[in-house]
Amino acid sequence: MAYLGYLLKVGTYEITGEKFINYESYDVTREVQDLDAHRDATGKLHRNVLPNIPIKINFETRPGLNNDEVAEFLGNISSNYTNALERKAVVRAFVPELNDYIEQDMYMAGPTLKIKRIDANTNQVFYNSFKVTFIGY
Repeated sequence: MAYLGYLLKVGTYEITGEKFINYESYDVTREVQDLDAHRDATGKLHRNVLPNIPIKINFETRPGLNNDEVAEFLGNISSNYTNALERKAVVRAFVPELNDYIEQDMYMAGPTLKIKRIDANTNQVFYNSFKVTFIGY
């Protein structure tokens, strides 16, 4: 499989990146997990790699999103949570290393939004880019 026109899908919400994501910041890491890895008396490493390989997705939003755009973006994500308290969702993400998608349960780390400016005439708040992180279980 190859790229299907979106970077990630949170539940049914496809995030293409055109409106919200700074493409250059998108990265996906596959985290291999070991169980009881050890070195023997000769120093040789013996690994027991587990089949569950959680991924971690990081990206930054475009700078200058206003409060309505941020509310739309984060609202579409949160409306697809399977557990709102945990910020848990089923996420399908494009993994460049594989040129394919991986789907797994993930949670979204809390984004930190920093105000860039406020337009007093329109009552719009504009934000700097902010980091969004999804971490696989």
